[in-house]
Amino acid sequence: MNKLNMKNMVSLFILMGLSLTSTFATDYFSGKVKKMKWEDLDVVYLEDDRYPTYQLNIYFADGALSDEGIKGVTSASFDYMGLGTRRFSREDIAENLEFFGASHGATVAHEYSTYFVSGLVKDIIPTVKKICHLFQDATFPKRELNKEKKRILDSLDNFVSNHGALARRAFREEVLAGSPYSYPVEGKKRDIRRWNKDILKAKLNHFNNSVKKRVYITGPKAVLDVESVVTKECGWKGQGTFVRNVSYKKPKAHKRPQITLVPVPQANQAQVRFGSFLNYDELDQDELMSLSSHYLGGGFTSRLMRVLRVENGLTYGVSAYAGAQKQYGRAAISTSTKVESVGMLIEKVRETLKKAIAGEVEKAHFERAKGSLAGSYPFGFESSKMYLGQLLFLDHKGEDYQKIFEFPQKVRSFNVEQMAKMIDRIFSWEEMQITIVGPRSLKKTLDKYGDVTIKNYQKFL
Repeated sequence: MNKLNMKNMVSLFILMGLSLTSTFATDYFSGKVKKMKWEDLDVVYLEDDRYPTYQLNIYFADGALSDEGIKGVTSASFDYMGLGTRRFSREDIAENLEFFGASHGATVAHEYSTYFVSGLVKDIIPTVKKICHLFQDATFPKRELNKEKKRILDSLDNFVSNHGALARRAFREEVLAGSPYSYPVEGKKRDIRRWNKDILKAKLNHFNNSVKKRVYITGPKAVLDVESVVTKECGWKGQGTFVRNVSYKKPKAHKRPQITLVPVPQANQAQVRFGSFLNYDELDQDELMSLSSHYLGGGFTSRLMRVLRVENGLTYGVSAYAGAQKQYGRAAISTSTKVESVGMLIEKVRETLKKAIAGEVEKAHFERAKGSLAGSYPFGFESSKMYLGQLLFLDHKGEDYQKIFEFPQKVRSFNVEQMAKMIDRIFSWEEMQITIVGPRSLKKTLDKYGDVTIKNYQKFL
C-alpha cells in the first residue's frame, strides 16, 4: 500500500471512530431526560448513574438587559453573593463549600442568566442549603465588595498590555453596535465604581422574586432528594413570572467595511477581528452557520489557516465562528499578524471569502470540514454537565431537544452552494466590521479597505 493510500485509510478510520464514539455518547442520554414539577418550579432531570456526582443549574429568564443606569449589576449580584451574609463571613462561606468540594458560579448573558452548583451526591443537601442561603441572605459587605471592585478595576487597567483580551472586548462592542447587546454584561469602570451593597441586593431580589426560573439537574436518582431544599429554602415558591423579551431595529446596513482602529502603545503586532451582527431573522440555520465558520476557521486544516499560515506565513493561528443567542447572533474571524503584514492579511481574508462565496471550494476540503464537524460535535455531550447545559440553552431558544441528535446528519447533507450562500450572508465583505488593536500608524494602511474610525482603548473599559 503506498503512502497516499495509507494516509487516506488513516483519515477514514479516524472519521469512523469519531462517528461511532459520538454516536455512543448521544445514545447514552437518549430517553434519560425527564420533565417534572417541584411545586410550581419546572424541572428537567437528566439521569446519569455512572458517577456519584451531580450538577444543578438554575435558569433565570432575565439577564444583563435588566441593568438600567448602572451596568454590570446583574453579573456582580450573582458573582459576589459569597462575600458575606448576616450569619456567615466570606471566609466561613468559602470554607464550608470547600469542605464539601463544591463547585459553583454564575454565567450572565444579556437575555438570561444561570447559576450552577456541582459536587458529590452525598453532599448535595448541605451544599444546596448553603447556596439557597446565599441567594436569600447575601448582604454584599462594603469592605469585601470594595476589594473585588479594586481587583476588577486593576484587571481592566492591565488590558492595555493584553491586546488579545482588549481586541475581544472592543470587537464585541463594535460588531453589536446599534443593538441592545453591545454593552459588556460585566459593566465598565464607570459602572463598577458605583456598585454598592444596596444596588446589588435589590438586583438579587429582582431575580429571586420576579424572574421566571427553571431547574436543571443531573446525576443518580438520589439527587432528586434535593427537591424540598430548593422549594423551601431558596424561597422561590410562587415567585417569578417575568421573562425578558426584546424589541429592536436591526442596525443600519453599510456598503463598505467599517474599521475600528484601537491604538495601543508599544504594539509590534496587530490583533485583527472580522465579523458581522446577525439579526434575529437570520438565525434559522444554526447547522449551516456552524459548517460555514468551521470550513473557514475550524482547525489546522481550515481554509483560512491554510491560506494565512501555511501558504503566506502571516499568522500563527486563526479561528472563525458563527453563533446565535435567542434573538441575535454574530459571526467572527479572529487572528493576529505583524504590523507590517496587516494589509496583506486583510487582502487574503477578503480573497478567501470571495472564493468561498463564489463556490470555488475544493471538494476534498469541503468534505473534510463536514466530516470533522459532524464527527466531533457530539463529543461536547459526553459529559452529562455539558449535555444538561445544551438542554437549558435549547429551552431558552424555544427549540426541540431532538436538534442535538439531528445535527450531524444535517451537516452531512449540505452542499457547496448552500454553504456559499451562508458565507455570503454572514461574512459579506460590504457588511464587515473589522476591529484592529495595534499602533496608530496603521491608519494609512487601513484607509484602503474601509471607513476607518480611531477609538481610544479606554472607551471599551
